[in-house]
Amino acid sequence: MKNKKNNIYTKIEELKEDLLKLSHDIHSNPEIKWEEFLAVENISKLLNKYDIKTNIIKDLPTAFTATIKGNSDGPVIAFLAEYDALPDIGHACGHNLIAITNVGAFLGFLALNGDFPGEVRLIGTPAEEADGGKITLLEKKIFEDIDISLSSHGSSHETIFWDSVPMGEGMSLAEFPIIYEFYGKASHAAASPEKGLNALNAVLHLFSGIDSIRQHVTDDVRIHGIITEGGKAPNIVPDFCAADFLIRSKSTSYLEDLRNKINNIAQGAALMTGTELKIITTDIGYKDVIPNTTIAGIGKNMIDEMDIILDPQPPNKYGSGGGTDFGNISHVMPSYAFNFAVSQTPVTGHSPDMEKASISDLAHKNSICVSKAMASTALLLIEDESIYNKVQTEFKNRMKLV
Repeated sequence: MKNKKNNIYTKIEELKEDLLKLSHDIHSNPEIKWEEFLAVENISKLLNKYDIKTNIIKDLPTAFTATIKGNSDGPVIAFLAEYDALPDIGHACGHNLIAITNVGAFLGFLALNGDFPGEVRLIGTPAEEADGGKITLLEKKIFEDIDISLSSHGSSHETIFWDSVPMGEGMSLAEFPIIYEFYGKASHAAASPEKGLNALNAVLHLFSGIDSIRQHVTDDVRIHGIITEGGKAPNIVPDFCAADFLIRSKSTSYLEDLRNKINNIAQGAALMTGTELKIITTDIGYKDVIPNTTIAGIGKNMIDEMDIILDPQPPNKYGSGGGTDFGNISHVMPSYAFNFAVSQTPVTGHSPDMEKASISDLAHKNSICVSKAMASTALLLIEDESIYNKVQTEFKNRMKLV
């Protein structure tokens, strides 16, 4: 194991310049959900350089898989790369770093020349910031034969391994998107307002109704929305208005109850204004991330040997306050994302400061360390049956409490 691990580390060091170039290429060419064509092209070019073929997923031109097989049967470990950007603000969530850490960990296995059991797989997962690309890949059964999934995420100024999380706790907020459309009747707002049905009033009642329940939900709940259509002109009674909401909670099941409450508020707003309501939603939102402290502990031991500052896990806090489609993967198999610092000082996610930090020297240095830790963690999971079984047992026990 030690010699193999050192060989992987040497390989990733050899790949360093390629990986940093890939990071710069993705960062300087931000592409939003489902439009990550250049990112996939650049990743494919790097893989092809090492004689690895990328297989584009049918009907999803910015999703792909690539494989390095061992010399015998064994577990299949997946590294999940992300590369989509945020609208207008670019890579303010550091997905260029998620791309290179997972590509690097995957390519590190080339050092073994197939001398390992099982298989490692790189999966390119688009549209994490919106639409949940991993959910679509789950529906397409891309994860059907995978045993464990690993990924990564840049995380402000701290590198934390969540190796102590109580049973029943999640690592992120479950997230559900909902769009509410109200259809009224237009009329002249001064000459004949009585002939109109005001769709904007319905949207305002929706916001007011949601505000009235905020004190009656659990502390972890987040409800945030915007008006995406508010009418055409002030002298026309708005006949169509819409609002786009995200609702979040630690619990996926609690989120379902909350969604029903907000839908009822929307129905009430429509009744109050005489408008018609259309609710646009999906059956599956972003689920909370199920932790795996066994994998976290392995990763922590691996990275403790490297030139990276480890921070202690905060008390009574588990993971991020955001949502991710990685949560949906974690409900299907043992999964863990390696968080790492991208800045020496705190930076807020989805901000211009984070966009700058995700291309910093520190972020790149830590990315290489994380690539090594992810690869060596995967190697141990593949080669040590007892540890692999421990990971699977923890997953099953946690899922019993979901």
